[in-house]
Amino acid sequence: MFKKGNTYGSKTKRGKNKNTSEIRQLFTDIISKNIDEAERRLSELDNVLFFRAYGMMLKHVLPQQKQIEMEVDKEEIHYQIEIIDRIDQVTNKQTEDVLDSLAEAEIKKKHNV
Repeated sequence: MFKKGNTYGSKTKRGKNKNTSEIRQLFTDIISKNIDEAERRLSELDNVLFFRAYGMMLKHVLPQQKQIEMEVDKEEIHYQIEIIDRIDQVTNKQTEDVLDSLAEAEIKKKHNV
């Protein structure tokens, strides 16, 4: 029976495979300790071999990226902007009309009208 903290072989219940972590750490240590030698040898390769070797090393050091898809709301919102010189030029009626139209637009948006 499984008890909290126990492991199944080399993999913990919700953790990463212990061997994979150790291999990644080993590659990271080798690369970091031999940077100068690696750079020298890589610089001697032609472009195709250089990028192939570089890519092979990176996948052991960097985490793999995953594509994420997002849905974007494509509803268009139209605003009308009036420029005024002074606030005293705006009547209470104009202010109420603008606020009413904004509130109406929000209600339509919430109810997908």
